Amino acid sequence: MHNRNCKKAIVFALCLTMLMPLGSMAVSSANESEADSSAADTSAADTAAETDPVASDETSETEDTDTADREAADSEADAETTEDTEVTSDTDSAAESEDGEAEGGEEEIVPEITDEQAAALCEVLAENDNLILYGDEENSRVGLYVKATGAYWWSSPINAFADQTPVDGGQGDPMKEPKRLQASSSIAIKVADLRQEKRTEGSEDYSNAKTGGARMTWKKEAKGVAITYSYSSTGVTLTQHFELCDDNLYVYVDTDEIKEKNTSTVDGKVTTKIQICPYFGAAPAYEYGEAVEGYMIVPDGSGAVINYNNGKQNYPVYNQQVYGRDYTAVPLNAPRVTEQAYLPVMATVRGDKGIVAVASDGDSNVYCNARVSYQDSVVYNRAYFEFEVRSSDEFFMSGDSANKIKVFEKRGIKTPRVGVRYYPVGNGDGEEINYAECAEVYRNYLINEKGLTKNDNLDNDLYIDFFGGVIKRTSIVGLPFNLKTEITGFDQAGEIIEELKGGGVDTFTVNYNDWTNASIKGNISTKVKPSGTLGGKKDFDNFMNTSGVDAYPSLNNFTMKKSSWGYWTLTSTAVRISNAYSRQSEYSLAFGVQKKGVAPALLTPSKYQKTFDAMISSYSKKGLDTAGFGYFSSRLVSDFSKKNASSRYKTMNTIVDEYSKAKNEIGGIMADEANAYVLPYVAAVTNVPVSSSGYNLTDYDIPFYQMVLHGYIPYAGTAVNGSSNSDETFLLSLAYGSQIHYDLTYVDSDTLQDTEYNDLFYTNYKGWTDMAAKQFRKAEEVLEPIADYTITNFERSEDGNILTTTYSKEGAADVTVVIDQKAATATIDGGQPIDLGDCIEGGFEG
Repeated sequence: MHNRNCKKAIVFALCLTMLMPLGSMAVSSANESEADSSAADTSAADTAAETDPVASDETSETEDTDTADREAADSEADAETTEDTEVTSDTDSAAESEDGEAEGGEEEIVPEITDEQAAALCEVLAENDNLILYGDEENSRVGLYVKATGAYWWSSPINAFADQTPVDGGQGDPMKEPKRLQASSSIAIKVADLRQEKRTEGSEDYSNAKTGGARMTWKKEAKGVAITYSYSSTGVTLTQHFELCDDNLYVYVDTDEIKEKNTSTVDGKVTTKIQICPYFGAAPAYEYGEAVEGYMIVPDGSGAVINYNNGKQNYPVYNQQVYGRDYTAVPLNAPRVTEQAYLPVMATVRGDKGIVAVASDGDSNVYCNARVSYQDSVVYNRAYFEFEVRSSDEFFMSGDSANKIKVFEKRGIKTPRVGVRYYPVGNGDGEEINYAECAEVYRNYLINEKGLTKNDNLDNDLYIDFFGGVIKRTSIVGLPFNLKTEITGFDQAGEIIEELKGGGVDTFTVNYNDWTNASIKGNISTKVKPSGTLGGKKDFDNFMNTSGVDAYPSLNNFTMKKSSWGYWTLTSTAVRISNAYSRQSEYSLAFGVQKKGVAPALLTPSKYQKTFDAMISSYSKKGLDTAGFGYFSSRLVSDFSKKNASSRYKTMNTIVDEYSKAKNEIGGIMADEANAYVLPYVAAVTNVPVSSSGYNLTDYDIPFYQMVLHGYIPYAGTAVNGSSNSDETFLLSLAYGSQIHYDLTYVDSDTLQDTEYNDLFYTNYKGWTDMAAKQFRKAEEVLEPIADYTITNFERSEDGNILTTTYSKEGAADVTVVIDQKAATATIDGGQPIDLGDCIEGGFEG
């Protein structure tokens, strides 16, 4: 740790460098394979002449706008001029030999610098009332200064070459030079080799890497800067734009600016993934001798927190595809059972300063990544987005499992832009930022950028999923037949509702599944034509008009078992990259392998518009003002056919257009789970997860998804009776502001045996109506008064047992709800605890 006088001298020397040629701080950005290692000593003037002559001649016209921090630093440096201190830029070590040692054989120690000192090395690229965008071309770095909080956020760590923290978290060596070069990079790409004998995707090529690095060209733009990266080893060139907006920094890559040297299928290479600012806001394990405290939020399921330096460096990194996997590619074995990431948002928080990152462009093909200190021999905690710009698939030649072929998406990149918006959070009051403040930032993004509006119907309802009919194999006079079988008829659903009303439930939101003959058969169903097996039109109309019931008759046309008029399995099925038809295989529960037989076909996105238009027209003609569309709200696919290709990006936009049309022409749309892009168009969301997937790297779950929605869209948690721990699901639903949800059928469970409803064995209403009514009454007591409030704070006890949620509404006092899971109580604003013991079966073990 440097003493105070040394620091002052460092500041003085740093400021002097602004008046001197910057050659001593230059770092070669050219690929080392094409240039001699002595290129690292090239002067800044030579580098500027190679890259952008205009930028090298420009002088900052905005130096007068430098912050008071810089002026204070200058004054402090002027007071201390007696010490002879040599200052080295954090990228000077790139000019050293490959083993990172100086001429004398000892590694040169680069001194740490502060944010203010790093800003002194920059020019102001853009400024508005809230933010300043800095650029440091010599160190390949961009910085964001937040005026309200005094926080600096950098595209790569300012002390990547100064940090001496042992990478094993104990006594050992610090980061090696290649890792420091990676950490100082503002972009990274992955490139696939298309050669038949390889067909592989390489590891990341970081812009500042010594091997595989890029030559950089800076060009100032109206609101920032465009940096062009030329990777000589792969022949890829792309441009990353940094644009200062009113309340965020927008970083994006236009894919039509990506140049690929050779994309032939014979021996070419193509870009497959782009990591935008993989070290933006990265937090070191230690800073200026002190351990850094903070956390990251990832959108897994309900949401999860990863604490900085959590000691889990030996676990796999967090990597999750937003909006779920692409169902067009059919895995050979059953996929892992995990929760889905429904929101393209992450956050990193250090005390009273944080940054919320939103994948605003290209979110249809983005992965969330997070790593903690010491993973991959790097001492930084970081969360970042990786955009997939070309997909891949695998297939086996001649059924030989040993002859696996990997294929990559052909032709050009289908997503026009990939981009991230970085929103600062915090108001400089010194209070630690809560998860709800980060959720508010994302909710405001949905409001301002996507058109989210507040729902008028925010009452507390009991949510029910009814399942109408199913095909059951049976025998008649010794002959096998597939018969449509009633599981929950329309009058039977009404009977269940009346029984629940007798238990004190007065309002319901019902999602009715498989209620037409076509949907019962698993075929495409676009007409509002209630099945006679379930009671026909009269019984259907009676149920739809049941007092206190908001019923959403859903048509789920995600797959089809057989061809029907206008939907043929040979022409209406999505095609995989391997040119095979996409059949949605079922998997053995015991072994996780594909079951034999013909699996349902995945409907091609090119038929979505036709399908939605038919459904919307039929709902409207029948006078229905509610509807549901099944998996379309939560599953996203592509189609790689030559004639009617559709990328996930195109599919997502098609769904957005159709949901918007349905909202305008029908009215209320139910979402059974909901990806972010449908949220502005739905009236209610069910099956919102109350937990994350439980990845090893995460530390605990939070209701981040619920914090975004509460007070704007009514939602219910996962089915209480469908959970392996129904008590926990109920208590978490209360803690997360989620309305209570049950899956119910009328028939006994043995009727479901050997049908597609096998997994609904738990749903017979007779065993659940009493408990469902009790839980609804408790939820109504706790949640009804705050249904239109937003969640503004969430806290959990050290052991995760006590969950405290604060609800706020303009013009009203805050309301705090405390759920004690072990005691099974709910406490509102410190009042008398409400006993929840009669609403759980066996007590909760936290």
